[in-house]
Amino acid sequence: MEHPANNGYLDDSEGASGDETSKNKRVKIMIVEDNSVEKEDANSDNEDDEVDINDDVYNMFFLSRNGGPAFYYAAYVFALKMALYTFLAIDSVYAVERHFENDTPPTVLAAQFLMLPVAVAMQDDLCASFNLVANIRYSPKVLEVVPEAYQWKFNVANIARGIDGVYSLLVNFAILIKAKDVLTLFLNFAALQFLQYIDNTALSLSADGYLGDRLEEVAKNVMSVKLPKKSNSFFRTLDSVLFLSTLSIMIISWAVVQFAPIYGRS
Repeated sequence: MEHPANNGYLDDSEGASGDETSKNKRVKIMIVEDNSVEKEDANSDNEDDEVDINDDVYNMFFLSRNGGPAFYYAAYVFALKMALYTFLAIDSVYAVERHFENDTPPTVLAAQFLMLPVAVAMQDDLCASFNLVANIRYSPKVLEVVPEAYQWKFNVANIARGIDGVYSLLVNFAILIKAKDVLTLFLNFAALQFLQYIDNTALSLSADGYLGDRLEEVAKNVMSVKLPKKSNSFFRTLDSVLFLSTLSIMIISWAVVQFAPIYGRS
């Protein structure tokens, strides 16, 4: 049987329409993929705008229920650190007074000078405060996750952390000044490490469940909650400015304490 003469023409038109349909499908797929990529980029930008808060007991206070176990637990840890630093400060004041009666060996002076940047850098709470001032801001959206994470608690927690860092640095400076040999200097710095990380240890104990379910829940919130990042370029540089300014003040204070008595006697 002979086929109609126009069969080939019809087949070609059907093939052409099929090609156009497949092209349209491919275009639609590409558009969908592009849209999904744009959505992923937007989500990544939103994630980049949020940063983790510091993992310490002060943020347990911030995220705690008012009057709850974590509220008083954080206050207790802060009071404990302040008491221990005060005992060290009292002892260091008497030691610094006796220090002026004797000259410090040159090797100890060199070790003290080299340890000054270390003394500032090892202040975890102080550096965390610098980072917070420069990069992190409070957002009411955190109340959707933790209903009683109010801004006043955010401010109180950060002020307490800053006080902790400054007090620790002053005690470190006094202990550095009173050292009469290099070995004692290093041993004193090593001994202070456990005091500086008491608040971090308190958080770890809570997160591991050793202190009850309520404290564990708050500690887990501290490790997961994020806050918005500051976008102002001026504030973003403050952490470097504050760190370098603190280091400069330490170096100047050390030079005054160590060399002013020498020039006074001469």
